[in-house]
Amino acid sequence: MVVLQEKVVKNGRLIGLSILVVILAVLNVLTYVNMQNQISVLNYEKNFLERKLDMLQISYNELNSSFNTLYARYFELLNQYENLSRDYITLYSRYEDLNGRYITLQVSYQNLQSNFNSLMKSYDSLQIELEVEKTLQIGNSLESYYDYLRQELGFEGVKHWSSTYTESYWQMEADFAAKLALHDLGFSYWPDLEKNYYEIVGEYSYDTAKRKIDQVIALIGIKTYDTPTEKIKKTLSFINQYIHYENDIDDIFLAPVETLAYRSGDCEDFSILVATLLEAEGIDSAIGFFTNGNGEYHAMVLVHLEELTGFSYHYFSDLTNLGLKEGKWIVIEPQRTIDQQGDEWIEQWTLLVAAPLNPS
Repeated sequence: MVVLQEKVVKNGRLIGLSILVVILAVLNVLTYVNMQNQISVLNYEKNFLERKLDMLQISYNELNSSFNTLYARYFELLNQYENLSRDYITLYSRYEDLNGRYITLQVSYQNLQSNFNSLMKSYDSLQIELEVEKTLQIGNSLESYYDYLRQELGFEGVKHWSSTYTESYWQMEADFAAKLALHDLGFSYWPDLEKNYYEIVGEYSYDTAKRKIDQVIALIGIKTYDTPTEKIKKTLSFINQYIHYENDIDDIFLAPVETLAYRSGDCEDFSILVATLLEAEGIDSAIGFFTNGNGEYHAMVLVHLEELTGFSYHYFSDLTNLGLKEGKWIVIEPQRTIDQQGDEWIEQWTLLVAAPLNPS
């Protein structure tokens, strides 16, 4: 019984060992298979990593080649930069030099331009002065006519300022002054004296004088659309710019074109001239002789207007008693510009006689 039990135990052990061996064998097989699988995976990963390494090596080689190219290009560009920097410094130095010379030339140019502008203004002024001089000149034939006229008229053609003379004398003087003005406006008053002039010149003296007056009016810049005030303003401005006051020794009345040619005259000559110009411009005018409380005498112009628009002035509301038209007659001092016509200095003068520039 005991032997039998021992056999059973022994057989049981053998069976257990067999089973254990089988289990171990199975485990070994499983372990082997698992390890084979792991080896396969690792081999796959190894192959993948090798391929990846190859690709990275290729990329590295490409990048290294690009780097070497860029590095060489960098030094090439660096060399170009250094060359450009040197060129820049050289060019900047030249620029500074040229800019300094430019500024100097610019200043010189501006100075030259200023001098040129000044010269042009002077040239323009001289051109105007030359044009005025040429326009105002009269020939010897016309001048000798006026000398001949005064010689033939004698007493009537000479001024005699004296308080002993009557009003009729003053009126005769004013009328003669008006006739001189009208002569230069193209009217004939001394036909017997015109014959010699016509035979020599080929036209009448009053036509020669009228043409000169028309030229002067054009030179003044009178336009048909100008108002009477604008015409007076332009005329007085021209006269006061180009004609100056100067006493005469032989006390004669100058014709308008004579005063223009001499570019000077006394108060009567100024008045005869300005009255002539204003009459030619379409403004009714008269020549007035005045006196003051000191026994002094003066000549001024009278114009038949209602007002000098925008300017102060002195006037007479009615001068029909002196043979002038009805209505207001404004006093014009020909030796002053239009903005000075309201001066208190004019108030001292009392009108003695007047002669309108009406042809008869």
